Amino acid sequence: MNRDDMISRQLLLLARRIKQRRNLHIKNLNLTTEQGDALRYFAEHPHQTVAMFKDYQGITHQTARVIVQHMVKAKVVQLVPNPDDGRSKLVVVTPLGSTKYDQLDKHGWQTSAELFAGFTPEEQQQFLALARRANANLEGK
Repeated sequence: MNRDDMISRQLLLLARRIKQRRNLHIKNLNLTTEQGDALRYFAEHPHQTVAMFKDYQGITHQTARVIVQHMVKAKVVQLVPNPDDGRSKLVVVTPLGSTKYDQLDKHGWQTSAELFAGFTPEEQQQFLALARRANANLEGK
């Protein structure tokens, strides 16, 4: 077997292609990759704090705070008082942020459609199940 036959090599090439497309889509929305990830997180997990985002991403609090501060400046999110804890603020997606999130989501579905061109629905489900299982195998290692 040569290097091109290694499944990890093929998955790495696939991940790079997906990431390149994602980066182009995010750039067109005037967001950084990190901001795109944060927007997805806050849109899909309402009523979260910067600390919760930090834990989810596995980054430092300072890094998470800087990402959110830039997003506030760009009017993609806003910080509102946390009714359950006066020491923290909740990150809320603005209407502009919702529009950008919808565009990110649309681009993601377009990439998926291109990725699975020629696959049967059963093959798509098999691929997804195997990818989830492979990710689970490597989690925490």
